[in-house]
Amino acid sequence: MIELLPRKDAASYLKGRGVRSSHTTLARLAMGGQGPKYTLIGRTAYSKPEWLDEWLESQITPHSHSMAHMLLKNGGSNG
Repeated sequence: MIELLPRKDAASYLKGRGVRSSHTTLARLAMGGQGPKYTLIGRTAYSKPEWLDEWLESQITPHSHSMAHMLLKNGGSNG
């Protein structure tokens, strides 16, 4: 059986994984082609949980903003 989540439920699904989200944000991202995959049935947008997981995984990028990391990256200099 296929599980489809309307945008409000998709936002709740993402919130359950620790990501702040709203149905409005998902709609805005969809308009810009930046959000998770979705399908339209009638005038309602639906996402599969696996599409949400794929999109979430694609958003995870490790960052390091420590001064020590920056100094090591630059060979120990400030400039």
